[in-house]
Amino acid sequence: MIDLTSNILTLLSIDGFGLVNSYKLLSSLESVRTDNIIEALNKRENFSISSAEWCGKKNKFLEMLKKSQDQNISAIPFTSNDFPKALKELNDFPLVIFIKGKSEALNFQNTLAIVGTRNPTKYTCDYAPEICNIFSSKSQSIISGLAIGCDTIAHKAAIKMGVPTVAVLPNGLDQIYPKENANLASEIIDSGGCLVSEYPIGINPHRYQFVARDRIQAGLSKAGLLLESSAKGGSMHCIRKLEKLRRKISYLSPQKESKYDEYWSGNKSLKSSGKFTEIFPLASAEEVITQINDLFINTPFKNYDQTTLF
Repeated sequence: MIDLTSNILTLLSIDGFGLVNSYKLLSSLESVRTDNIIEALNKRENFSISSAEWCGKKNKFLEMLKKSQDQNISAIPFTSNDFPKALKELNDFPLVIFIKGKSEALNFQNTLAIVGTRNPTKYTCDYAPEICNIFSSKSQSIISGLAIGCDTIAHKAAIKMGVPTVAVLPNGLDQIYPKENANLASEIIDSGGCLVSEYPIGINPHRYQFVARDRIQAGLSKAGLLLESSAKGGSMHCIRKLEKLRRKISYLSPQKESKYDEYWSGNKSLKSSGKFTEIFPLASAEEVITQINDLFINTPFKNYDQTTLF
């Protein structure tokens, strides 16, 4: 598989071959072999690449993949049966994902993305942990982004409730971002979850990669919970992608005090649309569970030892 994966990464490294164009070319081939790819490339107008040039690029990725394996980071190409099927519903799904930890949590049916601001208000800090505990207990895995603030609340709730949690990072998995959550990243792996990224080792986080990361959080999730966000907050990228994917969305009921309007403008936009499930922090656990019922389809699943609604 390492040879196939290195071919995909080599193609992605060529100017003009982003995710969509690379997928179209690879899907047209009988197999993802070096000779097939080079032949297909050289049939393109105004394009030429020699076997030596291709192999020079490919060898760098082969070396990188071997270094990744040494760090217990596995690479899963989109052609693998282990590649998360839900991700392929994205029109720009990653062609290779890198994983550190147990990948089983990526393929559960009832997965929930929990997202929100890095700087939550006291209201969220007070009420979100218990809400997340309840949601986690009724989910098969929790998806978030390892950021401080709301993401941290989500991951810790999953760990507390004994549910695998997945952290999607905007950088290579040879480093943890943010560094403050290095211990949490280890806890996620130790508790049966995993770290995920579409970026190879050695890639640092950059602004646009956070937006790209948000689509993967949405793609991996059957439903979403927004804890707290302004209308311009990064978490809204994930929420909008969930909506485009027609996944069900819930949100923490926003504070009513006008001085907090901007902090909660993302939640309020969901509330004003009337299309999503509002979660009231002062509701009883039974009421919250009733609201969770609206997010997941009641279907049985195997090999999971927790009492749930599914």
